[in-house]
Amino acid sequence: MAIPQPADPTIKKSVTLRRSVAEEVETRTGPRGFSHFVDQAVEYGLALLKAQEIVEDHESRVAPLTEADLEEARRAWHGG
Repeated sequence: MAIPQPADPTIKKSVTLRRSVAEEVETRTGPRGFSHFVDQAVEYGLALLKAQEIVEDHESRVAPLTEADLEEARRAWHGG
């Protein structure tokens, strides 16, 4: 995941999280790493959404992905 650079300014947002989730994140990151962890998690989630949009676009324009297509993607994803 990309670490925000000075050219990518940050903004403060208020979000609501379940207490158990917030406590686990803070236990793993410490209080100063919490925002960075959440930023990375959101960036990862956005990447997954974008990938899903690409698949849906392909399937609507071309054809549904076959099992062979999916297996090829899995091999590529795992470096094989």
